[in-house]
Amino acid sequence: MFSSIDSISISSWNVHGLGQKHRDPDFLELINHDINILIETWKGVEPDVQIPEYNYYCKQRTKANKAKRNSGGIIVYYKKKFEKGITYLKNVTKSQNRLWMKLDKSFFGLQDDLYICGIYIPPKNSPHYNNEYEGLESEISFLSSKGNFLLMGDFNSRVSNYSDFVANDENNINLTHILPDNYKSDFQLTRKSQDKIINPQGRDLLDLCVSAQLRILNGRFIGDLLGNMTFFSMKGCSVVDYAITSESLLSSVNYFIVKTPSYFSDHNQIVTHLKCDGKLPNINNINKKIDFEFKWTNTSKLLLENELNEKYIYEELNNFQQTNFENTQDGLNRATDLISDIYITLSHKCMRKRYFKKKRKRISNWTDSNFFALRSTFNLYSKKLKLSPFDQSIRLKYFFYSKQLKTVSKLKKRI
Repeated sequence: MFSSIDSISISSWNVHGLGQKHRDPDFLELINHDINILIETWKGVEPDVQIPEYNYYCKQRTKANKAKRNSGGIIVYYKKKFEKGITYLKNVTKSQNRLWMKLDKSFFGLQDDLYICGIYIPPKNSPHYNNEYEGLESEISFLSSKGNFLLMGDFNSRVSNYSDFVANDENNINLTHILPDNYKSDFQLTRKSQDKIINPQGRDLLDLCVSAQLRILNGRFIGDLLGNMTFFSMKGCSVVDYAITSESLLSSVNYFIVKTPSYFSDHNQIVTHLKCDGKLPNINNINKKIDFEFKWTNTSKLLLENELNEKYIYEELNNFQQTNFENTQDGLNRATDLISDIYITLSHKCMRKRYFKKKRKRISNWTDSNFFALRSTFNLYSKKLKLSPFDQSIRLKYFFYSKQLKTVSKLKKRI
């Protein structure tokens, strides 16, 4: 038996140091997507970062001799059920600021393999900056014939609402002697941005998009039609976190979202939803949540005897016996699924179902009414700040309540 994969959600978030956030239920709720790319984790070698129901890849930045803590770092969490469809590509880049992986087209039902890069581009004045865009462009060129791309992360690049494509290139006579014979005209889809500033790294990013025919999702799709800010500080705000795809992948984008500001980081989480058409094998229904059990009753024996005399049971059992199952793991799984379906059908007809009680959401023992009230107030100003990013009074209150919430959270967890 199979379950369909009709979409996949991929999030990216500069978490400004992971610390013990992955132990916080509120944080885990925010990274419940199929794939979660965490940037600037500040984790060292062999970090203890495992979370339930997810596997992970990680990359560390070499710690400077005089540094008090680690910097940089990327962790990618992906759901265990997708393990066979995702490959970590260790050898594509030597950079400590990029992590590449491949989504298999057959597993996820994509037109082409999808190459995803979790990326952090340091500011140009950072000692960790090393011709990042040149290296990224080289890696994209190496993989370009193999599939499509999705780049997600913190680019420290402000592009305002400048075009990431060559405008009217199909009608521009002046370009005909420059462009190659196999050049494809750009798909011209306008983009908006609340950030009206462009910086040198932003121009580098736009040049990369034009040369590699990549398109920025921010400000283009349902969920972020305004081009919301992705970074907030006391001094201001900007758009520096992006999802960028191959132009040919745009038709597979369901929507793109910039989440509301969170006290977990000064960056907003961004989420991309892609259309898929894959099939996920349910080995013995291992991935299916069952909320009941079958209960044998006084009448079950008689009902079962009557049911075993029905014609459909003979037909199903005969079909099972006549089926030629391959001597492989897939063949074994298929045989198990068929016989299990027969047993389950009989159980539904002969036994009573007893439903499990729903477990209440666990509330951490350090939370109380004051904490919830403070968090509610913070969430209110978080939404206001996203809607009015240039309102100084809202920004001040947002950071005031953010600081209070972090302080109260730390204090109560120690009790």
